[in-house]
Order: sequence, then C-alpha cells, then structure tokens
Amino acid sequence: MKTRNSVFVIFVFSCLVAERVNGQISIQADERIVQQIAKKASKEMSGYRLQICFDSDKAIIDEARNRFITMYPKIDTYVTFEAPNFNLMVGDFRTLLEAEKVQEEISGQFTIVIIHKTLIHLPRID
Repeated sequence: MKTRNSVFVIFVFSCLVAERVNGQISIQADERIVQQIAKKASKEMSGYRLQICFDSDKAIIDEARNRFITMYPKIDTYVTFEAPNFNLMVGDFRTLLEAEKVQEEISGQFTIVIIHKTLIHLPRID
C-alpha cells in the first residue's frame, strides 16, 4: 500500500510543471490530475447503497429508518429529499455482492429494496 501511494505521488509530481517567476511558484497541471486529487481528498468512492423506503410523509421514513437501525446498528443511513418524496438509503457497500447480501436479508421487511450505484463514503472499519 505504501509503495502504491509513493508511486502515485511521484507520478503526480512528474506530471506537474512548476515555474518560478519573481520568487513565486506557479504550478500548471492537467485538469484530470487536479480532479483525481480532489476525488481522493473527498473521502468518497464509487459503490452501492440500498433504497429501502420512499414516501412524502417523513414520519414513515423515520419509522423505517429506526427499524433498520435496530436491525443493523453499524450500517449508516441517509435520508434525502427529492420533491415530493423523502428517500431512505442505507449502507456504504463497496461491492455489488455486499449490497446484494443485505438486500436478501431484509427483502420483504421494507416497502422496497433497490440497489443503487452511487458515490459512497469510505466504509466503516468497525
């Protein structure tokens, strides 16, 4: 892992062009490199979440969220609003297999259980 990070850092610095003008350093980099660095810093990655409920009534979403947290206290939950509905998404699954495992376990206990490919937070270590 350390070697991989070292190679990445060397690659980034080899792709940057630095100019020194009047004591000021101006760095010009390919936009793709800047985007990759920003992506690494954001602590997000591509992954999967399960949508287990959507409704215009927030109380229904809160009830479903509480039921899920009781079943899986270590899996994070996310409530978003997309007019006119609230959406309850759960999990930060790195692989489709991880998401499918939980989907199978909770199938039938919630209104819907749909897998969505999205940006996720880095999964918990515990």
